[in-house]
Amino acid sequence: MKTDVLQATIQKLNDVNDLKQLKARYCHLVDSKDWDELETLWTEDAICDYGFFGAFNGREDIINGFFRGLVANASSFSAHMIHNPIIEVDGDSASACWYVTAHTTLQPHNQAIWMMGLYHDRYKRIDGKWKISSLKVDFKYFSPFEEGWAKTPIWEIPS
Repeated sequence: MKTDVLQATIQKLNDVNDLKQLKARYCHLVDSKDWDELETLWTEDAICDYGFFGAFNGREDIINGFFRGLVANASSFSAHMIHNPIIEVDGDSASACWYVTAHTTLQPHNQAIWMMGLYHDRYKRIDGKWKISSLKVDFKYFSPFEEGWAKTPIWEIPS
């Protein structure tokens, strides 16, 4: 194997591993509600579409509007599990599709939730580090624990 091909293969494997670590870190920081550290994972101009929770433009809006605003007040517990990634790397850009399963407790009703969907992410490498530039969630179900996804695939959250 030629040295340049070997180096490119090693770089791609390292990039894929770095992106897996970035997504795992995202989940850990969301679950621990470490918004300051979570902020470091995004590009300044990042965009997010959290489905029925809304769309957010720019790192500041994502962190302050969605996480510090909505998530901090509405969720007393969450455990995100990501799996089955499909990751494509193209130089300093990348995209990925991840399955996500999460268990969440919503307030003020103390309601346990099953959630499953797909993350569709885009990334940019900035100063040698991968950052999230776009995140979209496609919910497949968001259901009360007692009812499950077969009976209530998408639950309307009471006000």
